[in-house]
Amino acid sequence: MRLVQVLIPVGKRQPVLAVLDDEGIDYAVWDETGRKDFEALVQFPVPPIGVEPVLERLRKAGVSENTYTIVLAPETVVSTRIEALKQRYSGSRISREELTARAEDLAPETSTYIAFLVLSTVIATGGLLLDSAATIIGAMVVAPLMGLSLIHISEPTRRR
Repeated sequence: MRLVQVLIPVGKRQPVLAVLDDEGIDYAVWDETGRKDFEALVQFPVPPIGVEPVLERLRKAGVSENTYTIVLAPETVVSTRIEALKQRYSGSRISREELTARAEDLAPETSTYIAFLVLSTVIATGGLLLDSAATIIGAMVVAPLMGLSLIHISEPTRRR
């Protein structure tokens, strides 16, 4: 289960709440007093596979992709309508945003990245000098380049 918190832009409160009502999602709303471009904060539980479809519907209702959004993993959710949501959104898929956040958390620190890059370069150079294909392949295994390219996919590519 995920607990999603989204700031609602000024003038978009009713369309956002209508989407949540239409989805059959229990929610709580607080008035936002700290920022002038948002009028409320809405919080609602949804299964992990339902985060992305619900956020897409909220975006169509006027919530920007850059709007302050938090997705949490609560210990438990007690609600009368939660079973219906679990049945509608069944599966083990997670949202793109959550996947990107996990990948960024797993990315190595810059110093580790540079150390492995230098090490793989030295190994590859040795493999070229020795004319050893196995050593060159070993250098590719050590190289940390693939992980970062998967994390930093451009937004248009990620949306396909």
